[in-house]
Amino acid sequence: MTFGSRLADHKGVGPGFDAVRIGLALSVLYIHTALLRAGTPEAALAPVAPYVPMAQWALDFAPLPMFFALSGFLVAGSAERLSIGQFVVNRGLRILPALAVEIILSALVLGPLLTIYGIGAYVSDPLFARYFLNILGNIHYELPGVFLDNPNPGIVNGSLWTVPHEIACYVLLVGAMFTGLFRRRLLVLLATLALFGVSIGIFLCGKLGIVLPYHDALSYLFVTRGAARLVPLFLAGIALYQYRDRIPYRFGYAVACVAAYVAIASFGTPDWNANPIFSFVTAPIFAYIVVYAGLSPKLVFKPLARGDYSYGIYLYGYPLQQAMIQLMPWIDNRPAFFALSIAAASAMAIFSWHAIEKPILRLRRKFSLTARIHTGQVDPASGAALPPGQTVPAAK
Repeated sequence: MTFGSRLADHKGVGPGFDAVRIGLALSVLYIHTALLRAGTPEAALAPVAPYVPMAQWALDFAPLPMFFALSGFLVAGSAERLSIGQFVVNRGLRILPALAVEIILSALVLGPLLTIYGIGAYVSDPLFARYFLNILGNIHYELPGVFLDNPNPGIVNGSLWTVPHEIACYVLLVGAMFTGLFRRRLLVLLATLALFGVSIGIFLCGKLGIVLPYHDALSYLFVTRGAARLVPLFLAGIALYQYRDRIPYRFGYAVACVAAYVAIASFGTPDWNANPIFSFVTAPIFAYIVVYAGLSPKLVFKPLARGDYSYGIYLYGYPLQQAMIQLMPWIDNRPAFFALSIAAASAMAIFSWHAIEKPILRLRRKFSLTARIHTGQVDPASGAALPPGQTVPAAK
């Protein structure tokens, strides 16, 4: 059995992908519970309890690369089925409406309620107008007078830093579709390896004292910037999809990948987070684990079958956590803070799904398999299209 045959058995639908996305979103929410303390590396790595190993950095590192590898795998399926125009519209409708609503609510509701300024000073401050640029992927973290006394002051939604990188991934994929590169999987694989190779080469030159032309700019772009470890994982997810007919679907391989990452983390250090060699070695590990889990029918949970709350959790988790820290300064227990964070972020995610994301699916269902599932046109259990006029009950 291969990833391809497993996917074909479910008519192109990965039965466990909704649960995997929720799990990754909750893990990011947990990582951000470090907001309880000042923004230092030591605080970010503070364990929940003494038995948590100092390899906590490795656990904190994994979710976002996994997210991007999973995204690459899933959108590669869309890119294979759709025209360029349909793909662009599909991605835009999935990402932008919910993002825009979160930005608007933060600026017009959360900010005025929690700012130390009067409403006139708040709306006249240039930071207020700039915050709406987040909708376009031009990231600004501050609103006037908001969260200034928190341990990590002034940051309204730190999760937004990944938005430009996600957009960059889609731009790269559209370029590959336009040039025909996407249809040649060997070239996609070679391009992925080349990107890792460039990052590793620049990194090693820095370590060896070799100064390249524009070395600082190249190091920022290919080594230290977040995109350096996220965009290649997106491409790795695409390559995994394109070679799905060659990759065995085996539980033993998934266990081996987990064991390999645990072994690496056991002697690694936090500075490996910016080491492209570490990213290169872990890329196939992350990609295999997250896709294997997504293709597993054991991760099907009926409450998640027709609703994807992961995006809402990811969008709203950070500002809600900052708000709780300001409003409830007595919170100093990380597990309790995590539990409260889950409750608050889940409530807003449910609102986002049912009020914004799910209605938008009706605009996407003509060219989106996911949209047809969530609007009841496709059986989520089998992935099979239902007869005309027949639907499964929509998610409540």
